[in-house]
Amino acid sequence: MTKHIFLSFVEEDLESVRLFRGQAKNKNSALEFDDYSVKVPYNSTNAAYIRSKITEKIRAASVTIVLIGTYTWKSDWVDWEIQKSIDLGNKVIGVRLRSGLVVPTALINARAKIVDWKIDDIVREIG
Repeated sequence: MTKHIFLSFVEEDLESVRLFRGQAKNKNSALEFDDYSVKVPYNSTNAAYIRSKITEKIRAASVTIVLIGTYTWKSDWVDWEIQKSIDLGNKVIGVRLRSGLVVPTALINARAKIVDWKIDDIVREIG
């Protein structure tokens, strides 16, 4: 059965995101990733439109994976995506791209499971 996953991340981690997707597919894990890369600043005049499109993607998924990089904890978009995911009933999981990174407060407040970047462990956590 295919799992639909919404990936939440910051643009600075795009290369790691590509590696993450590739590893998941190479493991034949039956995961399907849906994501919406935000290109317009959160407070722009297009923010409402972007939020509506991201909401569609989150709603289509059952799990939200937050890829935690160096600057993820600073992102208003990531915080919003975490809260929207919770509001829509998605399971939320944090994945550290490297050790020693700051976990976003929204993940801590959500009491989300935080795991290291080990695809087998992540797939197990997704269920």
